[in-house]
Amino acid sequence: MSEFTKYVNKVSQLSKEAEEDLLPRLKSKSFRKGQVINTEGQICKNLFFIDKGLVKHYYHHKDRVFILRFFLETNFFTVLDSFTNQTPSQFITIALEDTETSTIDYADFDELCRKHHSFETFSRKLFTMAAVVNLKRIKEMFDADATELYKEFINENHHLLQRISLGETASYLGISQVTLSRIRSKK
Repeated sequence: MSEFTKYVNKVSQLSKEAEEDLLPRLKSKSFRKGQVINTEGQICKNLFFIDKGLVKHYYHHKDRVFILRFFLETNFFTVLDSFTNQTPSQFITIALEDTETSTIDYADFDELCRKHHSFETFSRKLFTMAAVVNLKRIKEMFDADATELYKEFINENHHLLQRISLGETASYLGISQVTLSRIRSKK
């Protein structure tokens, strides 16, 4: 759990009091490969920090699966709108590998924000970073063709290639596996 606080302090330095108040609120949670962490319609009640492992956020639309994001070691994740508004999630989160996390629940997170300005600053910066990443993802989906998307994915996520399937890569890119195979064969 010290990695959790270390990363929090990278995003925004906590006061000593805030860090001391945070530590006893952290819990460890483990998930087996394939285990659902959060499901559609469920309120996401935790902010997670991945100590070890890999998860994905995705949703179903008609007969297709769309992967929004992958999260791996030293990343925070939550279903952002569900967690911040405490409303039902539109996304599913699943462990792609055996995953160990440090978590804080919404009530504790909210209380820390109210009690400690430095923790509230961390929260604002973390959620702003997540929003920027999501906006970048949306923009690339509109602006790039499948080949450009794949090249960008390789450049930014080469470390994931041995950890995710081709089907997951295609789903993340919003293309079929057949299209991905054609793109890969041209390289």
